[in-house]
Order: sequence, then C-alpha cells, then structure tokens
Amino acid sequence: MKTLLLASVAILTLGIGSAVAQSNDTKAAVGGTAGGVSGAIAGGLIFGPIGAIIGGFTGAVIGASVVSDASIEYVRTHPTEPVVIDGNIDVGYVVPDDVELYMIEGDPDHGYFYTNDRVWFVKVSDRTVVYSPGIVVAGN
Repeated sequence: MKTLLLASVAILTLGIGSAVAQSNDTKAAVGGTAGGVSGAIAGGLIFGPIGAIIGGFTGAVIGASVVSDASIEYVRTHPTEPVVIDGNIDVGYVVPDDVELYMIEGDPDHGYFYTNDRVWFVKVSDRTVVYSPGIVVAGN
C-alpha cells in the first residue's frame, strides 16, 4: 500500500512538473528536473533500479518540453567535436564565450555543444543551458 501511495505521489509530481514546464523557459528547466526526479522515484518504486533509470530519463524528457523533438533529432544526427569544460554543468549554467555554440536548423532560439559524451542545449540569447537529454549517439 505504501509503495502504491508513493508511486501515485511521484506520478502526480511528474504531471505537475510537466504542466509547469509549458509556461516559460525557466519553468521548463524546472519541469525537466522535476520530471526526471519524479520519474526516477516512480520507476524505482515499481520496477527497481532499472525502472529508476528509465523513469528518470523519461520524466526529464516529458518535463523539459522547452526543446522540441525536431531540435533533439537534429542535434542527435549532427554531432560536433566535444569541448572540455571544467566543473559541473547543469540547467542554468552559463556557457563561457570561448565555447562555440552550434545553431539548430529551424530553431533560432537554441544552440548546442557536446562535452563529456553529452549534448547540452543552450538558450542563444543569454548562453544559458536549458536542457540535456543525456548521452546522445549519432545515427548512421
């Protein structure tokens, strides 16, 4: 019973995080984080450690609707040379000016770069990281 209750709360939080994500860029970043956490909790409670990993990734994708599926697909199929950045990168990180941002065809608001086997989406106007779907492997 406790597991069912906790899973229900996590799923409700996932829904709230997703709804918040649709209102503006800042809240979208928060939605992605909330979605990832909620998805990990729900997945972990129901399916164990593997469920936590899958639930966390799925929740983050649902919660972070600030970046379109078309932009994610474009970046996935257009990898760039990775850059080295010291320190931790997360949503809200301001990318230094010496890091080249690559533009996304059809999405003038966002650019991207790769580091540490991850792609990071950046709001071009202020160079702020808004999203990362995790490890991205280029298609053939």
